[in-house]
Amino acid sequence: MDKIREKILSKRNDIDSKLLEYMTNYFSVVVLKGVIPRGITLDELIDNALFHVKRIEFYDENSEMYQEMGPDVKGCCDPDVKTLFIRGNLPDALKEMVVYHEIHHAVQTNPENNGVGINQVMNIGRLIMEAQTQWFAEEVYKVVHNTSFEEREIPSEDLRMVPGSIVVSSLHNYEMYDNLLTKLAIILDVPKEFFVLINYLGKDNEGLELLKKKYNKKKIEKKLELEFDHLLYMLDYIYVVDLIAYNKGENQKTILRGKETKERYWIYPRKAERLSLERQKDYIDTIDVSLVLSLIENGYDFELFSNYIIDNGNRKLIKRYIINDVQR
Repeated sequence: MDKIREKILSKRNDIDSKLLEYMTNYFSVVVLKGVIPRGITLDELIDNALFHVKRIEFYDENSEMYQEMGPDVKGCCDPDVKTLFIRGNLPDALKEMVVYHEIHHAVQTNPENNGVGINQVMNIGRLIMEAQTQWFAEEVYKVVHNTSFEEREIPSEDLRMVPGSIVVSSLHNYEMYDNLLTKLAIILDVPKEFFVLINYLGKDNEGLELLKKKYNKKKIEKKLELEFDHLLYMLDYIYVVDLIAYNKGENQKTILRGKETKERYWIYPRKAERLSLERQKDYIDTIDVSLVLSLIENGYDFELFSNYIIDNGNRKLIKRYIINDVQR
């Protein structure tokens, strides 16, 4: 950690001590986890973070930021004013995780267009981007505090989803995204560090192309029915519904009442849909059922995947199948 702290100070000797501490922690775990892609150096990642973040501001309920973003938003990285805005009234552990989350976004931001993630023009892969960002933020916290988090079963209604399902995740935020990322990691036979790595490669869609190549290889190997583009579209529809359900406004109220928005939202350019929790659930079920059936039908181990199926009914059916198969 000392070498990384000195490296940051050599680049900006007037950095705020608290921001220096957070960045030192973050980049120490970047090195520890080995998530720096080939062709990119640690210095380049640090330079990008320092370019996009000059200061950190912990705002309270009386601030303009709180009034603008509402009580559900925990923080943001604003590249225009080079500031991390973090809600100051969060519990200390969660507040620290949000800081790492926003630093991670800053490191992934392209200085040429302020785009973030594996596709910086059309926003493809936003759910994957947010899922790996929160996962890595909590990994940083776990390393710094020498702790671990047990997986929890979270009722779907607690996460502003259709009731009657269970989301399994060890995270403290973006639990549904993490659940979906976990299943994608199982299908691709990769650790979650893979998703961190490809999100550092947002320029020229390099990270997205790596993901597509990896998925299509497994699609042939495991005879997966879902096409890559359709899978990503469903994931990003799920993301947009969740995003609007957390941002105050009339469409938030519409979605949380279980209705469909009259307004169409652009999921991708030239692809717009009305939003609803029911459609979100349909897409989640489609992903879960299609992928687990591909594993079952083609002789792959599906028990681990089945632990993360969100719909209660679908999960029980698969568990019953497992029990019957063992008994046979």
